[in-house]
Amino acid sequence: MGGCIEINFTNMQYANLIGLIQKDKIMKKILLSFIMVFLLTGVFGISAQDEQVTLRVMSWSAEQQEFYNEAIAEFEAEYPNISVEWETLEQSAYRESMPLRFQSGDAPDIFFWLGANRVLTMAELLDQEWVQPLVPEGTDTSEWMQRWPAGSFAEGINMVDGVPYSFPFNDNKIWGAGYMYMNIDVWEAAGLDVTSPPETRSELLDACRTIVAETGTFCMAVPLDGNQLQRTWYPLAGMAMTDQFFDIQTGRYAIDDPRLLGTFDYLQTFFEEDLVVPGFNDQTFSRGAFANGQAAIYFDGAWMPSVFRNSFDFENVAVAAPPVPDEGRTGSLAQTYSENKFYVSSQNEHPEAAWSFIEFMTRPDGFFAREYLARGFGTLAYADNAEYIEDPVFLDVIEIANQQDIRVLYPEPVVACPELVTSQALIEAENIRRNWEFEEMSLALSEGSDFAATAQEIAAEKNSVFLETLEEEGFDPACYAFPEFEFTAAFDTANYEN
Repeated sequence: MGGCIEINFTNMQYANLIGLIQKDKIMKKILLSFIMVFLLTGVFGISAQDEQVTLRVMSWSAEQQEFYNEAIAEFEAEYPNISVEWETLEQSAYRESMPLRFQSGDAPDIFFWLGANRVLTMAELLDQEWVQPLVPEGTDTSEWMQRWPAGSFAEGINMVDGVPYSFPFNDNKIWGAGYMYMNIDVWEAAGLDVTSPPETRSELLDACRTIVAETGTFCMAVPLDGNQLQRTWYPLAGMAMTDQFFDIQTGRYAIDDPRLLGTFDYLQTFFEEDLVVPGFNDQTFSRGAFANGQAAIYFDGAWMPSVFRNSFDFENVAVAAPPVPDEGRTGSLAQTYSENKFYVSSQNEHPEAAWSFIEFMTRPDGFFAREYLARGFGTLAYADNAEYIEDPVFLDVIEIANQQDIRVLYPEPVVACPELVTSQALIEAENIRRNWEFEEMSLALSEGSDFAATAQEIAAEKNSVFLETLEEEGFDPACYAFPEFEFTAAFDTANYEN
């Protein structure tokens, strides 16, 4: 882009040119063709391609801001007529501000978002009128989509009528919650070996008791603010049943399931025995407590090696798989279509420029992919992660995910029943109260109160709204139930046919 030449004529030059045309018929044809071509491409002024455009991009993960700035410099060198401003905010502030930005007409051009139902984020954003197609009308995306493994794009999840509205950013096998990080200094001070981490719930509880007794340091840093309990909850609940509050086996909301209630009771033991850093803390405080040696364990996602290094200047960390129930593992975290995270805003007025930036950031061997992986920020669905990742702890994360299969493929209702793409049933159930389960569990943990009765209330109300909405929409609840699915094994997609 920007390769046009600007030609300016003085009045005398213009008059001479016209005279020359009138004298020579052959030259007349040549020059008239020449003039027409340049007129059509706008060379007598500023061409359409040379129009200066500013793109505003927003996301959270403020620790990656320096990398974003470098990526922007690379992009702007290739597209000198497009300026990019990439703004990052802390996650809770980001989520609070984005609705206000759309309401005021101040939305960014490209933005990062995860909805109430991560798989149906696109459907939710379409309903809110926040998004437009990822590509300008008429764009052939067939070559671009080949950057991803087969099956990465699905109608109703990241496509509408064959047009992509988003794309899988991180991979869905490694990326996500589910990892137990250990502060090596604290473990060694307690006389424990991080190379032999606890594998069961009882072993973890015993290790925590030893750490507190031998060092006087808290064992776990558990964030409770907002929905941040998810960072600890997902890996523990996932090994017992699922990291979802919706039971895909039975097709119902199931925070009241005995396996999940048992996970809550187990976690509450750590609070009752003062093994957890006290306070109703957020994830930033909890991560800092771990990095500063105030806690021995912090549960969180695959992104933490880079967060510890870049935000806390801390690298003396090891990682392990989450502990399983004493009777053996009975669950897995969900591997789903949940990594569709970047969207083009409905308020974007420069779709070609937005598409140029999306294409740039999704080049498998491009600057963005290479540096994103080399700096340990995460895994990518469209690049060779093993080729560029260097961080040894992050490599351990990848090995845990791949060898222990802590995340397995779950069935997806909208794939089995495509008509569900228009259903609001799950969204309506979630909208009763966002983060309801996490907020009530966090309160019960901090107060030392029972959670079982509240869990039954939450499940009952969500299921009531869910089923009532499905009935009003005329959809079959059976689309949401896969009784043949086992939580410890990947779903056989051939079963969609049955």
